[in-house]
Amino acid sequence: LLTVSGLKSMVLPAITLGLYQMTLIMRLVRAEMLEILRQDFIRFARARGLPERVVYFGHALKNTLVPVITVAGLQLGSIVAFAIITETVFQWPGVGLMFINAVFFVDIPVMSAYLLLVGTLFVVINLIVDLLYLAIDPRIRDGQLKRQST
Repeated sequence: LLTVSGLKSMVLPAITLGLYQMTLIMRLVRAEMLEILRQDFIRFARARGLPERVVYFGHALKNTLVPVITVAGLQLGSIVAFAIITETVFQWPGVGLMFINAVFFVDIPVMSAYLLLVGTLFVVINLIVDLLYLAIDPRIRDGQLKRQST
């Protein structure tokens, strides 16, 4: 897998899995940045004389990340779902192909284990997304601190 031919054989499946998700996230970042850049706090930051780089990366991008992280977490789940199709098309012997074979041969324990694995993966991804919210959005962090003190 880590040989030159192994890396070459990963290019098309990686493009297949990542291209659609990448375009969705890029459009979302653009739309959110355009919306955030029209807000009053960005005008105030520019009026204070902050450099454009600080305004974009320090203020605007940080506020843009909350919906982007939400969509990225959901897209990670869809990558797992599309991996089944990608493994089937490219004839990779992976977990997705194993699941397809289990469905074909009605292998209930393998199907149950796969669905349990995917469900656990979705829960872990959503937990990480929620923890990233806590790290990025000060409103969530401050609300958490106020609830603990009362």
